[in-house]
Amino acid sequence: MGGSHPGTRMSFPVSALLIGVWSAAHCLAMCGGLALAVGQSQSSQLRLGPGKRALRLATWQIGRIMSYSIMGFLAGSLGGLFLANAPVAAFRDAAFIAANLMLIGLGLHVAQLWNGISRIENLGQQLWRFIAPMAQATIMPQVRSQHGEWRLLIDTLRAGAIWGWLPCGLVYSMLVTASVPGSGASGALWMLAFGMGTVPTLWLASMVSSNASWFIRHKKLRATMGLLIIAFGAWGLLRVTGVIQLTWLDAFCIGGSSFTAP
Repeated sequence: MGGSHPGTRMSFPVSALLIGVWSAAHCLAMCGGLALAVGQSQSSQLRLGPGKRALRLATWQIGRIMSYSIMGFLAGSLGGLFLANAPVAAFRDAAFIAANLMLIGLGLHVAQLWNGISRIENLGQQLWRFIAPMAQATIMPQVRSQHGEWRLLIDTLRAGAIWGWLPCGLVYSMLVTASVPGSGASGALWMLAFGMGTVPTLWLASMVSSNASWFIRHKKLRATMGLLIIAFGAWGLLRVTGVIQLTWLDAFCIGGSSFTAP
């Protein structure tokens, strides 16, 4: 669906990767406690050694990123259907502006200056109602079975994939941009890069002890990262509207050189 639409092409989405990295505060607020719970339960309850624990945590992250990529594929495919019957440039610019405005709203939310973005997250609650029971069940420690370690890895991959659908305003903002290329493959690549950017933060959260969880809730960290996200969104708006033409900084905004017209 829209997989080869000529309107917009995407190179490797460096900007999506950077947004994932710089959204650390929001990731910690939304998933940090979850990652900590997963890491601690697997270490203490399953008595895993450092190597096996790291492998299972990596598998959980892969499952989460897989779900992001699926969302991106769906968003890109739907964007392709829309682009087939709409002006490419007008839709692209409108989507860029919407994504950057959502990014600014997210930054305000992370910095605890405005909570309007939570209304967008509530849109996903209808779907999450059906997924939540399965997700909550995956938090419980899994016992070793006769099927061996490979079965535990499959269960961990499944758990990560389920939790990847947790309602998140940041993810929804990124999905708006993933729809712009009009290609399912490009949308999946955009969300894959974004998910990769979030891995270091959630990996750290899963490895720290429960006594260090104060770091996840640190107000100064949230304020600092929130302001960085706001700056990211503001720069993107200036770039999309043509106010600034510094193309060498396009990697630091939504609507830059990751998207190019033919």
